[in-house]
Amino acid sequence: MHAPFDDDRTRQSTMALVSSEVEMQLPVVSGHIDPMRGEGKFSKCAIRVLERSGQTSATIAWSDATSCCYGEQLRRRCIARKSGVCALRGQSTARGNAVYRPRRARPAPRNAEAMILASVMEATPVEKAV
Repeated sequence: MHAPFDDDRTRQSTMALVSSEVEMQLPVVSGHIDPMRGEGKFSKCAIRVLERSGQTSATIAWSDATSCCYGEQLRRRCIARKSGVCALRGQSTARGNAVYRPRRARPAPRNAEAMILASVMEATPVEKAV
């Protein structure tokens, strides 16, 4: 079974050959979170906070039709090593900010670079189970 990213790349490659286009655009590998907030590479993504374990970890649901979908992704609180954008609200993040990032794993998740500001994560209500 091919991942959605691979299927999209195959389709775009085929369309480029059929239409004789010299240049093609590949899909974005990661996505933003709340389509109603913020701009940037994560703007097509939806995130729900499922559970919070104190102020050190949280479980989220991450869904991005162009790159990945994680029903339950564990995130850990850490210090940002570089500046970026908060995936949940689109706010700028600076090096040294407290952020939540995906737990380290092999292979790395496709949204491994996506950060959520700790202040935003901790202020976001946990979604109730249905």
